[in-house]
Amino acid sequence: DMFAQAHCPSSVVRARASLARPGESSRVRAASRASRASLSSSSRRARVGRANAAHEMVELASAFDAVNMDITLSGAEEALGKCAFASLALASGVFASKAIFTDDKRSGKLEQYAMYGGNAALFASLAARWVESGHFPLSNMYESLLFLAWGITTVHLVVTERDGFSKSAIPGALSAPTAALTVAAATLALPAELQRATALVPALKSNWLMMHVSVMMMSYATLLVGSLSCVSYLLVDASQDWAMAKGALEKLDGLVDKEAKEGEKTRNRPKVASDGTVTAMDDSANVDFTGGEFAMDARGGERIMTEMDNLAYRCLGAGFALLTAGLVSGAVWANEAWGSYWSWDPKETWALITWLVYATYLHSRLVANWDKKDSCAVGAAGFVVVWVCYVGINLWGVGLHSYGWFANR
Repeated sequence: DMFAQAHCPSSVVRARASLARPGESSRVRAASRASRASLSSSSRRARVGRANAAHEMVELASAFDAVNMDITLSGAEEALGKCAFASLALASGVFASKAIFTDDKRSGKLEQYAMYGGNAALFASLAARWVESGHFPLSNMYESLLFLAWGITTVHLVVTERDGFSKSAIPGALSAPTAALTVAAATLALPAELQRATALVPALKSNWLMMHVSVMMMSYATLLVGSLSCVSYLLVDASQDWAMAKGALEKLDGLVDKEAKEGEKTRNRPKVASDGTVTAMDDSANVDFTGGEFAMDARGGERIMTEMDNLAYRCLGAGFALLTAGLVSGAVWANEAWGSYWSWDPKETWALITWLVYATYLHSRLVANWDKKDSCAVGAAGFVVVWVCYVGINLWGVGLHSYGWFANR
């Protein structure tokens, strides 16, 4: 051994030593394998820990992004709702002032641009809600009210832009406040649980949500604008009669005052001379109720009434067609969801009543040849019927289409 250590390489010595001590070599190899396995297990645990930590960080970042996005969208919806209400309030004020205090009662660019601004703000708010909820924004009362306000402004702009900005201001004086009050009701009157974006119930997870509900809401908007045009017709007719009567009375009062001041010279009686000749009556006392300013007022009133009647007829005709399509699509959807085309649900019943009211208007207008005033009275009554069908039934808490807010308060 001493010779081997002195003259042999160290590798040979280690080999001989290993051959001389086999038990010790196996223990060394086992310890080496255990050390490598321990290191490998530790590295795997470290890698798994780092992967889990990275995954948790990604999930946390996604959650923060979702929260920030929800906060951003909620803030954007609130700001857009306020912008829409402000624009519609401005349009309402300008429309009303021109309809009341001007002679020609024509709308201008300012109020029309304000209506455009309110329409754009409502559209952007609905788009933000669509992104936030992930489905078409017609699943609750808040979303449907905003959609209805957007529909009213859209229909008003479409039907009044045919002749540029020269249309009468009277329809806008009624449509703009209606849209503004609808936005106010959605943002201020509804409770928070009806404004919150929620997941769709199973019955609403269908393509019919976009097809049926959107058609029904656009029919409501179109019918409301047409009914407001009927109200405008009745108001102009009543105001024209009042203005004619008031003008005639003022003219007569002026003549009486003039006669009292000037004495016999202007009395409306013939003059008899001493020779028996009769002088003609004073022509200044004659009042012409068929010409002059009275005739001009009558012609202006007739023009406005004709515009209102045509506008009401176009809107109610289109709205009736949309309502019919909505009822048919709703029956098909009801059969798929509930197994019956018609179940006399309160919502279905009032939708049928609404259909019958406007069918009566169109029948009286086209077939029965009613007086336009009577036909417009039927169309104006439809304004109340639509609101009962849309809001009253939905919020009262009865039937399959209800939210139950009124009944639960």
